[in-house]
Amino acid sequence: MTKITLEDRGQDFLWLVVGSACRVIDAGPYQGHIWRGAYIPLPEVRVGERCPIHHPPHINFGYLKYRVERIDKECKEEKLIEDET
Repeated sequence: MTKITLEDRGQDFLWLVVGSACRVIDAGPYQGHIWRGAYIPLPEVRVGERCPIHHPPHINFGYLKYRVERIDKECKEEKLIEDET
């Protein structure tokens, strides 16, 4: 699993946990239920760039408004969520 941390511009979610199938498993600290299932093309994600995402019908092969601040690869979801609390 990969954790993508986004820049903080006052939005309700600051991180996304993405599984091996490039699907969002969780987001937080809020709106996890909204972002679950979205597709994030992990090979295209770069620190300092806007985060690419596909989450129809709301976002079709677009980008989030927020830049990627950090990428943590091969982390366990349980540990990632514990680190945020």
